[in-house]
Amino acid sequence: MSRADLANLFERSTLTQSLRQAGLIAVACETDGSIATSVNSHDWLGALATCSGLVQGALRDAVPGWLDAAEPDPLELVAGVWCIPVPVHARRRQVGWITALVVTDDVTSGGVFAALCQAAKLDMKVTAALLEALPAPSCREVGRLAVLVRSLCDEHARARQQEGALETVGQELSSTYEEISLLYSVTGNMTLAQRPDRFAAWACEELLQTLPYSWVAAWIDRAGRGDGELIVSGRSGPDRTQIRDLARRLLLTCDGDAPVVAESAPLGVRLDVLGAGGIAQPVTRDGRVIGVLLAGDKTGEDTVVSSVDAKLIAAAAAHVGIFLENAGLYEELNAMFLGTLDALTASIDAKDRYTSGHSSRVAMLTRHLARAIGLDDATAHRMHIAGLVHDVGKIGVPEAVLRKPGRLTDAEFEQVKQHPAIGHRILRDIPNFDDILGGVLHHHERWDGAGYPHGISGEDIPLAARLIALADTFDAMCSTRTYRQALTRTSVLDEIARCAGTQFDPELVPVFLSLDFTAFDRMVAEHRAADGHQEAAA
Repeated sequence: MSRADLANLFERSTLTQSLRQAGLIAVACETDGSIATSVNSHDWLGALATCSGLVQGALRDAVPGWLDAAEPDPLELVAGVWCIPVPVHARRRQVGWITALVVTDDVTSGGVFAALCQAAKLDMKVTAALLEALPAPSCREVGRLAVLVRSLCDEHARARQQEGALETVGQELSSTYEEISLLYSVTGNMTLAQRPDRFAAWACEELLQTLPYSWVAAWIDRAGRGDGELIVSGRSGPDRTQIRDLARRLLLTCDGDAPVVAESAPLGVRLDVLGAGGIAQPVTRDGRVIGVLLAGDKTGEDTVVSSVDAKLIAAAAAHVGIFLENAGLYEELNAMFLGTLDALTASIDAKDRYTSGHSSRVAMLTRHLARAIGLDDATAHRMHIAGLVHDVGKIGVPEAVLRKPGRLTDAEFEQVKQHPAIGHRILRDIPNFDDILGGVLHHHERWDGAGYPHGISGEDIPLAARLIALADTFDAMCSTRTYRQALTRTSVLDEIARCAGTQFDPELVPVFLSLDFTAFDRMVAEHRAADGHQEAAA
């Protein structure tokens, strides 16, 4: 485990906060005595305990005395500053210590107090008053605090191992540390934001780090058509065609989720292609085999498949199956959700026949622009949703105003200008829509502050709103309206370029102008065709 890994493990926990509430400062300490984590610069007690070179040097000098101790005793680093070290292990190997620093009440009586305050940039009188107000423990209480620290560390270690673990799989994997570690790692990465193929690849990599095999592969075929995707991690002995053919045969012949080894292989299925210790584990969903995890070319002296090998690959397959099942449900729910939003926005667009398909096109352009500026797929998807519902507030604008031929009066335009705020009020109570609301409320703000409804400017405008503003304006200028014909593509792009730094974010404009508008043009044609069919039917 690297310094960064130790720091990340420590900083992701609640242990720091728990110890701080008890008046202790917790730091992660490496095996060479150096501190692997930083302390909140606004925490005066943490700064007092850690900033001084005297404390840091004493901590480094103390480490050799801890190496052979299962439970090192508390140690006074400098006058009035004690440390309580607790070993941290990863994969049965000690990787450092969680060290609780205790500032006792006699720290102010020693000559070192001035040096500690100077290193932490603290006023001595103020710091002494703060210590008295805590109140700071006495040196006689350090032993009792050590019991508290070790108890909290043990509780934290247990919670970290069990977090996110499925109960039944956790019971099966409780026999070895490796099983628990794999379970924790895999469940910790079971987020629906990941694509199924990426999660399967990650599971293969994690198995490769845990199992004594040269390679691990996954064949995933959710549709059951035999044309699934093969993912291989490590050094593959057989070529991909052999692995793929074997996976297809196993997909057709496996019944249940029991691991398949040479001795239990179905008739006509030869696992020797996998190399020494070859093992295949079906991945199931709703009782149906939808994939296979395979491992081969086992290393070490014992090349026979062990019970631990079988349990670990079975556990990983169970997680992959659960993830794929959840991913399928998520995809169905997401499709239903987007379908509902599409229907809602289409009904709003239908209030004005000149804006048919407008919201869908704005959503698509917003997503493409988000990806073009480097946002990840998940964030770009959220931008798509924001673009889709950006005009939902028009449901509160009179249809006579929206469909009025010719230009609007000032009073009518004021009614139209209310739609961002109306949309915000409609959507604000929907759970997990916080990142969407800014795009809805502020998509008519301008970079120079001359927009509405709040007249904010520059980067005070949420990014979602700045993205939507470009997509919205582009589609509006490309569309025929009651008061004018659609502009040419060249005129539209020239106008957007001209408005960089006034109406639009000047850094987004060049990226928008470089987009491929093929998909947009295809959507325009589809919407026009749909409108033509509706008019003909009418």
